[in-house]
Amino acid sequence: MTNPVSIRSYASSDLEALASLRLRRAPSAEDAAALARWLGQPNLDPERDCILAFDAAGAPAGYAILTREPAIRRGALEIQGGGTHQGGGAGDALLREVEKRARAAGLAALHVDVPEADEARRTAFAERGWSHVRAHLHLRRPASPPAAVSLQPGATLRQAENQADAAAVAALQNAAFAGSWGYAPNTPEEVAYRIFELPERVDYVAMVEDAGSKELIAYSWCHRPTADRPGVVGMVGVAPDRQGQGLGRAVTGIGLNMLIGFGSPSVEITVDSENPAAIRVYESLGFTLDHRSFWHELPLTG
Repeated sequence: MTNPVSIRSYASSDLEALASLRLRRAPSAEDAAALARWLGQPNLDPERDCILAFDAAGAPAGYAILTREPAIRRGALEIQGGGTHQGGGAGDALLREVEKRARAAGLAALHVDVPEADEARRTAFAERGWSHVRAHLHLRRPASPPAAVSLQPGATLRQAENQADAAAVAALQNAAFAGSWGYAPNTPEEVAYRIFELPERVDYVAMVEDAGSKELIAYSWCHRPTADRPGVVGMVGVAPDRQGQGLGRAVTGIGLNMLIGFGSPSVEITVDSENPAAIRVYESLGFTLDHRSFWHELPLTG
């Protein structure tokens, strides 16, 4: 018999409870501060978009965070039931509440990403009407040797440093990924926050510019979470009119080498399984498959 659960919207006093659920351990002060920054993103309203579940004794039993993307009418879901509520009880109550809020917001679909190895969760979503719609490949590469890459003549390299640079990255990113599955346009404010405010340390965003016009033509956005964890090449974008010129490989390799220089023991990158051109580029730089994850969808219309 499933224990009764109650759910309610997040409040600022729930920060440590939410951190413990996400981390599955007692959070440190640094953990709590990192979560507070994450919840402070311009596209999130924690009191509106974060929901907590509690068991009959009042202990935290699960959470859901709905990231709303009204431009493409979808909601990206992060959800977890804790302890004995895994896969039922708290999870079902949270899913019902998320669906209700998403419908009220006029969203057309909900998406959630589940590791391929987590068969229990994939089965649970399938039983609740979610279908597998996309696969992402999570690639990894050892730190040694560095990538052998160079920029083409007429291109210069520098690091993103200010709000104007963030606006340029947002504009190029939106142009490069327009129409890509699951991509919602980003505002300059969102990109600036994610570069300069969200990480414990500023992310490294390599900006490749045309030497003459100073126009941004490619970028790679890299994260170094901690010294002992893999570095991440988070996004790579090339201006549509510059694609097919080797810029993607060059700027990916530049980001990879920067992470190696910072001391990352290995480097990760994620790619859509239906993007063979990008997969070939990353494999040419030494990346190999580490694991897959499957995106599941719940349509909210029709």
